[in-house]
Amino acid sequence: MQILINGLISGMAIALLAMAFQMVYLPTRVLFVGLAGLYTLAPYLFQLGASELGGWMGGLLVSLCGVVTLAVLFEWANHAPLTRKRASEGAHLIASLGLYILVVQVVAMIWGNETRTLRTGLEVTYAMGDTILTQSQLLMGGLGLLLLLAVLAMLYMTDIGLRLRALADNPTQFALYGYNVDAHRLLAFALAGALAAAASMLTARDIGFDPHTGLNATLLAIVAVIIGGRTSLAGPIIGGLILGLIRAQVVWQFSARWQEAVTFLVLALFLLLRPQGLFGRETRIETTVK
Repeated sequence: MQILINGLISGMAIALLAMAFQMVYLPTRVLFVGLAGLYTLAPYLFQLGASELGGWMGGLLVSLCGVVTLAVLFEWANHAPLTRKRASEGAHLIASLGLYILVVQVVAMIWGNETRTLRTGLEVTYAMGDTILTQSQLLMGGLGLLLLLAVLAMLYMTDIGLRLRALADNPTQFALYGYNVDAHRLLAFALAGALAAAASMLTARDIGFDPHTGLNATLLAIVAVIIGGRTSLAGPIIGGLILGLIRAQVVWQFSARWQEAVTFLVLALFLLLRPQGLFGRETRIETTVK
């Protein structure tokens, strides 16, 4: 039971970031690797806000506002101009990777490379029968679940969610109906930034953080998106939970050193046997006539 719960909680962190990645990818078709930079920056901004404004509320406000603003800036100054120039997905990927490298280098220059934690003092633990959970794990499980449910409710029960799904299905027809594509793209990036910041701060409180944690976390999120389905909004959540369970089982049965190898073995199997993912749709191969 302990391994199952640990896996679900770690999978919740992956699912949050996977949903953030998918929130941008489906409406814009941008492989937003720059999300790793936002993930890296969030806990540093939290510490800055907490020290300057006196408390975790100030830290939360500074982190969320800073990360969301930067995410919107990435779209406005980088991806939107590339889209207007009809840049390829590869061009977006390279540009996004450049933004990630820039953010990480700035973070390292300002705050250094040492590992930090958002937690102060010893971790509080709670015993539930044979299962022992830390306060950070309970926060990750509880708040992560609430955030994911809130995002799904927004996507499937509100007018804004309907418009984002329509943009993901057919951007051209969405524009023909008179909706502002650029504004909805900015909204998608803002939501992704907020989810990435939440996932980062919850993880940083549990296991700590440094300037180089963002890329590894984002790669796991991309694997979860592929497992769950690249055309599905809810699929990455299931993919993240499955990935968390697999990684927890690997640590229990073998060693933490095997986690990455097994993760990308699972990725390879899905790409070979079910490339559309668990909940993705099979799509036609389309040709472009020039």
